[in-house]
Formats: sequence, C-alpha cells, structure tokens
Amino acid sequence: MNVTTRFTEEMVSLAKSYCDDPAETAAPEDGGSFAEYAMISLHGLRIFLDETCEMIIDRLEVMPPILEIVGLVVVHTSFTIRL
Repeated sequence: MNVTTRFTEEMVSLAKSYCDDPAETAAPEDGGSFAEYAMISLHGLRIFLDETCEMIIDRLEVMPPILEIVGLVVVHTSFTIRL
C-alpha cells in the first residue's frame, strides 16, 4: 500500500467522522451533489499532493483505487455520432 492510498483511507475516515451523514452515497446515481465527506477527502488529497484543482481531477482519472476508497466510481461511456 503506498502513501497516497494510506493517506486517502485516513482522510476518508476522518471526513466521515466530521460529517453529519457519513452513510451518504459519495455520488448519488440520480444526480445531485457529492457527499460532504467525499468533497473534504478530495480537498485533503489535493493539498497532500500539492496540486491545483484541475490537476487533481486529471490525476484521479488514472488512480482508480483512490476513487474507490472515496466511494466514487468511474463510468466509461461511449458516444456514437451518426451523420
């Protein structure tokens, strides 16, 4: 387990203990906003990695284990363009 993974696990745990609803789904399927603990965790990870908001979003795309710890799932979609 690397340092980033361990930090993320601790950050999620701390964020859930701080939030009013720790059982809330990180990203509701029917839309809406991210859970409070997910936002806090991602902000902490951004500071830990010393990245801008834009860069941390780009980095998370190649870090599926981190997204899984936070409770976010990458959904791959395909688009078909018809002419």
